[in-house]
Amino acid sequence: MHRREHKVSYLSSEAIFAIPAMKPSKVILSILICSSLIFSDIYFESSSKIRGYAQDLFIPLGAIINVPVGLVSSIPDSFRTRSQLKHALEEAEVENKKLKVINQFLEKVSKDNEELNTLWSSARLNFDNYSFVKKRSISSNEFQPLLIVDIGRNSQAKVNDILLSSKGLIGRVISLGFYSAEIMLLHDVRSSIPIISEKSKLHGNVRGSGTGRPGNIDYIKKTASYELGEKVYTSGIAGIFPEGIFVGEITSIDDLADNQFLQIEVSFMQSPFNQDFYLIYKNE
Repeated sequence: MHRREHKVSYLSSEAIFAIPAMKPSKVILSILICSSLIFSDIYFESSSKIRGYAQDLFIPLGAIINVPVGLVSSIPDSFRTRSQLKHALEEAEVENKKLKVINQFLEKVSKDNEELNTLWSSARLNFDNYSFVKKRSISSNEFQPLLIVDIGRNSQAKVNDILLSSKGLIGRVISLGFYSAEIMLLHDVRSSIPIISEKSKLHGNVRGSGTGRPGNIDYIKKTASYELGEKVYTSGIAGIFPEGIFVGEITSIDDLADNQFLQIEVSFMQSPFNQDFYLIYKNE
């Protein structure tokens, strides 16, 4: 130990240790170096450049270090038997199938939610009078198609309540059970809907012609001024259907020489075949 690093007590002859003071030249040099680093960072952003070069230096070093790590981690896999690998592959395939089923289920739920949101947002009347129903089945009878929907046990639905989709009128309830209801569709040849046209404000009755066929407005004189593309809505006459529900659009107007009435066809924009959820509206 150097003499300058300690002093000796004259009383006990024991070493008294003390930290020597820094020389003034070293203090001044340290201040100058720190100041130069600070000013270079302020004016030249030297620290950012140094960090950039440091990243370039450490990236290959990190890759070199990861090589032996990867080799060590791959050693257990190299000792696995063929049967173990086959078993692991089978498990992965099973998990993949499960994920596919889950994805398909989520897509179906998403579509159902979208349909329900669209259906509910289309409601324009008293919300308290609506109830959701789901399609159970639809008959294959071309001229008298019958839609069966599921209803709740405590449903307040009644005969002649109307069934709606997001695009308009679908039909009306003609029979009720505890958990299901039968719906007569607009397409049914027995169906007759009192309507009023959007522009000409003319009244009439739209009668169904069967599945996949347009409806007809019956007994319209040739002096009537219906227009092609004109929309028709329920008129509210007879009290079964509330006023203002969209029914369809006029797609054909024929003036036949051997007929005293116009032959007017109405296309139903809504179809019960491509949707699963509806609204039953309790008419007051």
